[in-house]
Amino acid sequence: MLALSATFGWKLQQLEVKNAFLHSILHEEVYMSQPPGFIDSSHPHHVCKLVKSLYGLKQAPRAWNDRFTKFLLTLGFTASYADPSLFVCKKSDSLVFLLLYVNDIIITGSDFAVVQLIINQLSQDFDMKNLGDLHYFLGLQIQYPADGIFVHQSKYILDVLAKANLLDCKPCVTPCHPNHKLLKDGSLPYSDPAHYCSIVGALQYLTFSRPDITYAVHQVCQFMHASFDTHYYAVKRILRYLKGTMSHGLL
Repeated sequence: MLALSATFGWKLQQLEVKNAFLHSILHEEVYMSQPPGFIDSSHPHHVCKLVKSLYGLKQAPRAWNDRFTKFLLTLGFTASYADPSLFVCKKSDSLVFLLLYVNDIIITGSDFAVVQLIINQLSQDFDMKNLGDLHYFLGLQIQYPADGIFVHQSKYILDVLAKANLLDCKPCVTPCHPNHKLLKDGSLPYSDPAHYCSIVGALQYLTFSRPDITYAVHQVCQFMHASFDTHYYAVKRILRYLKGTMSHGLL
């Protein structure tokens, strides 16, 4: 959707569905105790049968997705075969694309009036919050210079640096040493393998907007199952490189 917006100059709008799971209709029989403050004094030991979903139910996410998907189908949308969270609607000569992630929505299209019409239709059936132009979504920060769209993850980088306790680290100019090959052993095993996997996983997510670290991240990914101190030194070098290039991204 970012590519479509950048190519055709379409506006990206962001919406949020308030209390999304509470909109879901339950098809299973689920009962709950009477909540404190709402106990029927004449039937204090009775339970309540749920008509709609609640947060915490195992079927709540699926029920919400089914509810929202069915409503989109009534508006003329079809779900993408490649990505079930992406929906496409063709109206006359206009195209509208909608992306759903839990209760967060991105919507764009060739005719902004049609996009606005669909937003209004969604707002009539769901309690929606219109966040306006898309600026932040799942760790991606979006800016709109005159020549296109700029995507970066500087806030996410700061979060990863804080997680690795490297906010005050000294930056370096390359993400990996040009003449150093990582080996399967040769040093002590890293003391916190779960931490290693967590940081490397975060670095993998950063490659979406930072292709310049892809090779270095690929190298450290090879040791997720058995990491050594030398491997974590390589991870820290990537983080030091990111510290000095936080403003980099994709234009």
